[in-house]
Amino acid sequence: ADPLPRLGLGLAKIREGNIDEGGRDIEIAASLDPNNSLIRSYLGKTYYEEKKTKLDGPEYQIAKELDPKDPTPYFYDAIRLQTTNRPVEALRNYQKAIELNDNRAVYRSKLELDSDEAARQSALARVYSNLGFQQLALVEGWKSVNTDPTNYSAHRFLADSYSVRPRHEIARVSELLQSQLLQPTNITPIQPRLAESNLYLISAQGPASLSFNEFNPIFNRNGIAVQTSALAGNHDTVGGEVVLSGIRNKASWSLGGFKFQTDGFRQNNDQNDEIADAFVQYELSYKTSIQAEYRYRETERGDLQFRWYPDELVAGQRVKDTTNSYRLGARQSFTPDSILLASFMYQKGTFDSGNDQLNPPATFYTSKGDQDAYSSELQYLFRSRYINVTTGGGYFDIDAKYDITTGYFIPPPFGPGDVVVPSRTKADQKHYNVYSYSYMNPLDNLTFTLGLSYDFVDSDNEAVGKEKKVNPKFGMTWNPFPSTTVRGAVFRVLKRTLITDQTLEPTQVAGFNQFYDDFDGTSSWKYGGAIDQKFSTNIYGGVEFAYRDLDVPFLQFDMFGNATREERDADEYLGRTYLFWTPHDWLALRAEYTYEKYHSHVTGLPRDLKTQRVPLGINFFHPSGLSASLTTTYWYEKIDDVVLLDGSTLSDHDDFWLVDLAIGYRLPKRHGFITVGVANLTDEKFNYFDTDLNNPRIQPDRSYFAQVTFALP
Repeated sequence: ADPLPRLGLGLAKIREGNIDEGGRDIEIAASLDPNNSLIRSYLGKTYYEEKKTKLDGPEYQIAKELDPKDPTPYFYDAIRLQTTNRPVEALRNYQKAIELNDNRAVYRSKLELDSDEAARQSALARVYSNLGFQQLALVEGWKSVNTDPTNYSAHRFLADSYSVRPRHEIARVSELLQSQLLQPTNITPIQPRLAESNLYLISAQGPASLSFNEFNPIFNRNGIAVQTSALAGNHDTVGGEVVLSGIRNKASWSLGGFKFQTDGFRQNNDQNDEIADAFVQYELSYKTSIQAEYRYRETERGDLQFRWYPDELVAGQRVKDTTNSYRLGARQSFTPDSILLASFMYQKGTFDSGNDQLNPPATFYTSKGDQDAYSSELQYLFRSRYINVTTGGGYFDIDAKYDITTGYFIPPPFGPGDVVVPSRTKADQKHYNVYSYSYMNPLDNLTFTLGLSYDFVDSDNEAVGKEKKVNPKFGMTWNPFPSTTVRGAVFRVLKRTLITDQTLEPTQVAGFNQFYDDFDGTSSWKYGGAIDQKFSTNIYGGVEFAYRDLDVPFLQFDMFGNATREERDADEYLGRTYLFWTPHDWLALRAEYTYEKYHSHVTGLPRDLKTQRVPLGINFFHPSGLSASLTTTYWYEKIDDVVLLDGSTLSDHDDFWLVDLAIGYRLPKRHGFITVGVANLTDEKFNYFDTDLNNPRIQPDRSYFAQVTFALP
């Protein structure tokens, strides 16, 4: 007559892959103690897993009524509502679970009898993404990571949330790496493109951000899953991704492939990208886990950079890069609150670029490079009631050489005609770093971040040279009221080359990003402050300001070709405010304002660049699975003293409205999505300088797309 042995037996059978027999044991457990809230929650999970869509919701509702203070049923009900196209209701349930969990994000059940690993990997960030409320997701992700740096779900949550932030590629892929090292075995698919930074034109296609782990089972059990996605659009744009993942007892694995190609919206704007990934993980014991991953990427592209005028391009530029990356990782949990992580990477790369349409007297140039890169990192995580500590260090060694050939035509009788000048250059770099971050909680609602890092870089690049920096870190996160979050930070960072742009070092301080794609050797101070406010269960708002003071290394050449290292100043300002509102279970409204200012003395960049952006959006969701989104965005940009490709200097401004529309349908029983949409619906032509050189956000041309994502089982 005791229900707990039945519950445990059911979970054991489900873990072995027998969902039918395990589910019947959990039903018996619920019949033996029908007033047990936790067992009712697990019964709801069972029905969810069996895709009995009319039975899981009532069980969660019963669990809520039986124990109104337990966050578990609200957490699982949020997952159910999200996957049945009801993200507004999912957000309310998730926020209620956070409220019942001491104002902290929830990633597992209160009982913790089973490991709940798959549930913890469920893409709760997708709730916010579907609504267009990405800032809320980031706030919860930052608070989660700072509260518990050992929680792999919090790192994955943050990585998914960073996917829509420009110039956050290093942070996104680094948070993903940390999540992978901390995770136990699970069936979560490793999407090939997620671990790659600089996806170029892929990021301009909205559906590319869809996350496969939204279709995860919420029980961790033996089995195999297949998930695939296909994309098609104008400009001969096609893409596809397929991932096969599985788990068997103590081992899990994932195999995936991705391909994307497009002709682009202008001359020499094409791109062809191929990525493959193989991942395997094995638990030697419940304390020890090892993993290995192989990634292959080949990309060929023309000139993708947007330099104010749409026709301001390098017509003859071609780039082809091929990389093979190998990674080994390990996790040793001495106790649940004391964890050691280790990561080793090796990357072999070839990089070919050239331009056959130079201005006379030069006629062409080619650059062919080979690179061997190694990195080793160790990190120790300690967690306690009043303080969490993250301490680690790394060694990065990059050996690279480039053969450069330049062609000239010096006509007779003044010269020999065609002249080819070859040269070879080395670009070796070594980097050592150590760091320690402490997260102190003197009060339940107050967290201080105190940290220090030391970086030593020795580079063949004369602009970088040898550089040593001690970088202090300070941050504060304060919840004066449960609905109010106040953040502030000040810290210094030294930019160095990273293997695959990934590192174990914490990527943020109190929610302010540390790592940007600056020039190597750039030293920067960052100052930031923010307030995020939950006005009611339906209205959210906030304001943020950040300032970066950069010293950018630069080589100044005299008339004899002698180089002198200098540092040029640059300043970045960012202001952001937002207001989100869910007036109805089917509607989500958002309004944001972003102000960015960039001031630079670096050659090749604008002296002053000011950008203002005001997106206004409405998202519609119907329980039948139908959804639609409409976003209209006002852009204003003013540029001063930018040097064009012909050597002339330009100062100008432009303002314009862009309209984006998408309609989607969620297939029944969590089998996938169908999405069609149009970006820049009115085919607006405009001038724009994109500060994210590798991941363009907008294009002065109408682009339409259709995507299908399908998942089994």
